[in-house]
Amino acid sequence: MNLSLRRQHGLHPGQFFGIGMSVGVVVGLVLGTLLALRLGEDAYEVVKYLIDRLAGRRDRVNFELLLQ
Repeated sequence: MNLSLRRQHGLHPGQFFGIGMSVGVVVGLVLGTLLALRLGEDAYEVVKYLIDRLAGRRDRVNFELLLQ
């Protein structure tokens, strides 16, 4: 009987997971927003450059110039 009363008033393991996920999402969103505001446009340009470089869209050989 004591166990059933404890289960009614306590949190279930699935609720711990849901609360943890919710807190993690909110904290991550807040920290990401603060970091983006702090770093600003320069950080955006650096990330964009790195993505373009990794995707092979920058620093490629211009083969038309080699044909001349």
